[in-house]
Amino acid sequence: MRPKCKTPIQLFVSQRVREIREELALTQEQFSERINCSRGYFADRENPNTGVAFNLEAINTIAKEFNISPQFFIPKKAL
Repeated sequence: MRPKCKTPIQLFVSQRVREIREELALTQEQFSERINCSRGYFADRENPNTGVAFNLEAINTIAKEFNISPQFFIPKKAL
């Protein structure tokens, strides 16, 4: 059974992904196409009200596709 909400670190990552997507003015559909996943998969992970989160492989894929450091997704201090 999946948890119903994200942990603080999962929320942080989801917020960072949303920041990137909005800065680039991409829809969830456009963003998910760029990282080769379905819009539903992406939307569930970006949504702060679901218990599913981006894994390290997804974070790495996003970082590569948009030419940013994976460290962008890690807070400076533990949450």
